[in-house]
Amino acid sequence: MIFERKKLIRFHHCDPAGIVFYPQYLVLCNELVEDWFDEGIGVNFFTLHAEQRRGVPMRHLEADFLAPSVHGDELTFSLAVESIGGSSMRFAIAAEKDGKVRFQSRQTVVWADLEGAPRAIRIDDAWRERFARWMRPPTG
Repeated sequence: MIFERKKLIRFHHCDPAGIVFYPQYLVLCNELVEDWFDEGIGVNFFTLHAEQRRGVPMRHLEADFLAPSVHGDELTFSLAVESIGGSSMRFAIAAEKDGKVRFQSRQTVVWADLEGAPRAIRIDDAWRERFARWMRPPTG
């Protein structure tokens, strides 16, 4: 399955040239991950961090900025899990409008225990099953 949400490009996302300021795409990606946990995984992102003491800090990030987006554009953001390792996951995230990809990224996040100093921990079977529902089928 692929998780999708529409995101409106607002004034605060744009630079003085009127296009999305590139770091704002990462903010929108983080919103998408939060939405995915809330709606796709079924765990409120705040509850995950504050009460369950788990988190998904970024380990590695690749991004491609393929076409400009401007104030008022409504982009469809998608998230698919590409792989699940022992203590990490790799996401494919894209933003498109009218079938044209404007932005895409690959993000590796670590499954972390937030008690004390944050540290990577093994993804247990129950969480792995939840995440695996969003695996992208292999291509090619």
